[in-house]
Amino acid sequence: MSQSRYCPQCGSPVSADERFCANCGARMPEQSQPAMPVSPPPFTPMPSPPVVAPSRAMGKVALFVVIGLIGLLVVGGGIWLVLMNRPTITASTATATATPRQPATATPRQPANVTPLPTATPVVGVAGQPTPLGAAALARTSQAQTAQAQAPTQTAQAVEAEVSSLFASSRRVFYDEFVDNRNAWFTGVFQEIELDLIEDGVFKVIWTGRGTSYELYELSAFTNFISEVDCRIARGGGDGSCSLVFSQQRDVGFYKFEFFIDYFRLFIVPAEGELVTLVEGDPRLFTTIGEVNRLRVIKQGDRIRLFINGVVVGDLRDATYPSGRIGVSTTCYREEGGVEVHFDNFGIWSLPDV
Repeated sequence: MSQSRYCPQCGSPVSADERFCANCGARMPEQSQPAMPVSPPPFTPMPSPPVVAPSRAMGKVALFVVIGLIGLLVVGGGIWLVLMNRPTITASTATATATPRQPATATPRQPANVTPLPTATPVVGVAGQPTPLGAAALARTSQAQTAQAQAPTQTAQAVEAEVSSLFASSRRVFYDEFVDNRNAWFTGVFQEIELDLIEDGVFKVIWTGRGTSYELYELSAFTNFISEVDCRIARGGGDGSCSLVFSQQRDVGFYKFEFFIDYFRLFIVPAEGELVTLVEGDPRLFTTIGEVNRLRVIKQGDRIRLFINGVVVGDLRDATYPSGRIGVSTTCYREEGGVEVHFDNFGIWSLPDV
């Protein structure tokens, strides 16, 4: 039986094998370390009280045991009758056919659910278990649709050819190699826990405490686009992450494609309500710890494709946020800091309408 524990941010119950709280999205501390308080994300989810299972009287337990024994006797007798009357099957003619498992379908209350994506790439996105958005967020995102996995109809070579074709038909809107600060990114100390620097040809974010940063391209909103950035988690291990943020609508919400050295996820961050995980998985088969890794998002209408180092890790449909701003983000999940993240080659390309 898994050990019970609760989210240090919102108090919701979390099973021992879950790395993030399904209610607020906070990263759970390792089992060997004491839980630390979690600071609120940019848009604070509404906390839910922990669910306490009601007690049961011993009389009810005894009644259920008796009913169960009677049920076993009835079922056992039925099986014995079937075995006595079934036709004989020889070993030479008997075959077993496995019934393919059908993907789960989201209920209407859930804005998104994604099944695992069997593609030709080495590793694919693994479905998360989404939590329904709060009522206020649902009211503002009435166009939200159930996310659906794309059929695996392309080989890795075909995907690469399609991406090259998309770049050829795109218009580059923004690109920064961070050789200087010509685009006026924020640099300096922020709230005494974050230091932003542009040096050595990269944009560095150095954390001395727990927190999250966002740097957005403010001049345009995008519906159909390609965006990518090179990311290196220089210090902090699994306690630090870098992200591509897109379709950001102020006071409404955004998508966040977050990358750790041993984990990635795409999730919805509403201004009000609970975080919703769309895709998650393990990138370690095609990444190198401590080295530069390239994140890419291609969005065409409600179709969203995620890439890490050119490998497709997610392919889904979701229309919660049709358009918005694009940017980068870093997060330190360690209270004492010690996380350093480097960005380079951040670009945005506009695609024709689909």
